[in-house]
Formats: sequence, structure tokens, C-alpha cells
Amino acid sequence: MSSRRGFQATDLALVAVFAALIAVLAVIPPIFMVGAVPFALQMIAVMLTPMVLGSVRGGCAIGLYILVGVLGLPVFSGGASGVGVLVGPTGGFLWGWLLGAFVAGAVATVVLRRRPRKSMLPVWLFLVALVDLVCVYLGGILGLMAFAKLSLNAALAANIAFVGLDLVKGILACLIATAVLTAFPRLMP
Repeated sequence: MSSRRGFQATDLALVAVFAALIAVLAVIPPIFMVGAVPFALQMIAVMLTPMVLGSVRGGCAIGLYILVGVLGLPVFSGGASGVGVLVGPTGGFLWGWLLGAFVAGAVATVVLRRRPRKSMLPVWLFLVALVDLVCVYLGGILGLMAFAKLSLNAALAANIAFVGLDLVKGILACLIATAVLTAFPRLMP
């Protein structure tokens, strides 16, 4: 999306499609468990969104997902909806998703405009995924502290079990993004 031309119909469609992808993956039960940690697919879409759409479109897609959930559609994890989710124990993660979309999307835009070699693109996109995860965990930890009244140590401990699987999801997201951006280079932010 060029800042000179504003949002086009294609941009709006991409925002809606990625918001829908996140919503669909939210209601699919985890595909397996690693110990007590579920391997749910939603986080892959959350990381994929800014990699493919960039900062503005990616942020709008995550924002649209949050908006439809707040307005009552049961698109949040476990079929939840409403504004209460944003101020509940896991609400910080949703805020982190939004922050991550803008920050990681900006990093993705810088990376993609440099036109890295195709063999290095997954590596660069994995760095984008790491930036996204830092934002998500920052929001999640702050949310647990604010809304669930956990101490910093307790909030960190509650998240540590998920880091390994989220790194795997980051790898999957960057491989998918590489395939999508290679097949459709005009999508690049």
C-alpha cells in the first residue's frame, strides 16, 4: 500500500481476509498438546499478518479482528466476545497483537524493501516474527499484571511455557510468508 494512493479495494479485501483468517483459527481447537501447552494455529496467522501486509494493513487487520470481537462476534479464543475480553486476564495479548502488527509490520516493510536474496528471506522474516513475539509477550505480561493482578515474576512464569512453541509458530509463519510473497510479490508492503 503506497501512502500516496491511500487504501484501495485490494487493501480492504486483504485486511478483511487476514482478520477472518485470525478469527477462524481462534475457534479451531488446538491440534495437539506439548505437555500442558496447546499448539493452536491462531498465533501463526497473527505473525503472518504483518509479514505479508506490512504495518498499516497488518495493524488494520488485527484491529478489525479485535473490533468484531468487541462488537459481539465470538471470534476470540474459546468463542469469547465483548469488551470484557480486552480487560480480562488475556486482554493484554490482544493489545500486544495490535502493537506487534504495527511494529513488526514496519520492520517487515524495511526488510522487504531491501529486496533480500530469496534464500535469506525466511531468516529476515523470522527476525520480524521475533519482533512481533516481543510485542505480544510485552502486552501479555503487562495485561496479566494489570488485569489479573499478577506480579512480574508470576506473569513471566505464566508465559515461559509458551515461548518454545511460539518460536516454532514463528518459523512456520515466516515459511508461509516467504511462499506467499514469492508467489505474489505485489503484496509486499
